[in-house]
Amino acid sequence: MFGRILVPLDGSKRAEKAIPVAARIARASGGTIVFVEVVLPPVEFGTYTEDRTVALKPGAFHRREEAVASYLEGITEAYANELAGINTELDLTSGAASPEIYEAARLEAVDLIVLCSHGETGLKRWAFGSIAQEAVRHSPAPVLILNEHGMIPPLQQDYPLRVLVPLDGSALSEAVILPAAYLVAALSGSLQNELHLLRVVDLPSAYGRMKSQAHISDLVHDEAVHEAEQYMKSVAECYAKDLAVFNFLVSSHVVDSTNVAGTITHESVQIRDVAASTGYDLIAIATHGRGGLLRRLMGSVTEELLGTTKLPTFIVRPQQMQAEAEGEVQGDVILVEITEVEVQSQVEMF
Repeated sequence: MFGRILVPLDGSKRAEKAIPVAARIARASGGTIVFVEVVLPPVEFGTYTEDRTVALKPGAFHRREEAVASYLEGITEAYANELAGINTELDLTSGAASPEIYEAARLEAVDLIVLCSHGETGLKRWAFGSIAQEAVRHSPAPVLILNEHGMIPPLQQDYPLRVLVPLDGSALSEAVILPAAYLVAALSGSLQNELHLLRVVDLPSAYGRMKSQAHISDLVHDEAVHEAEQYMKSVAECYAKDLAVFNFLVSSHVVDSTNVAGTITHESVQIRDVAASTGYDLIAIATHGRGGLLRRLMGSVTEELLGTTKLPTFIVRPQQMQAEAEGEVQGDVILVEITEVEVQSQVEMF
């Protein structure tokens, strides 16, 4: 499943936190790790003034390239124990960090990207951008995002993992389940891990202003909740059979809330108790990855979730052909038919 794993580095110890996790996955799957670092173009090393940019001499860029190349070569030595027996490759590229990393992922034909994010919010994240946030829209492969201020998946063989898998009722959202099972099996061996499916029904309690309208809306709301419960039950039963080979437990529940991202975050902060089977070690989510007007109007629960949770987050972007099966694609906007009972799916959940 994960034959080639990309690990983006930037020379910091924070980014290197992804290496042991990637090594564990690569060892379990017999995969190769590709370390990539992006060198900013020469103009980016210029001295900035109020009205102009003065680029440094070309030699500065070449020295930076040499320094990065030396750093990448030293990584295999610095992490010799973790990388023992694992094939490794080095990739140095130049340009803007996020586009170059995801372009490298395409060129290297990787199956998984493992990275550690700064986990920053507000102005700092806006000013410097976020490679983790860009994964929601641009990554060609599944991405495991670790938060430097949060939990790192335990690597002990005797520690079963419990994974929170939010669904929105669509086949697209279910696309994360099997990849998540492979990932968890690689991280935690043959232990009896658990995938817990969560559906947030975000229909408001009343749509109209008149009492009669409110009554009708409540009926629609109750029907939507009931359908969500039936859907989750059928999905859990179906995947319990599919995942039997992994010795996985599959459970589910439905929450009635208009704050989808907030509800997922609230669920994910439960204290992890292995004996009581509460709390989570990982969130696994499929993003629609929509852009353009639809994305601007509906927002993105996945991006909001990345800005609030400290749990490792596994993101899968279903292939474009899968998206086309649910709607007509025009440019980067997906047009879908939405009924009243399906209003909860209007929020671009993932």
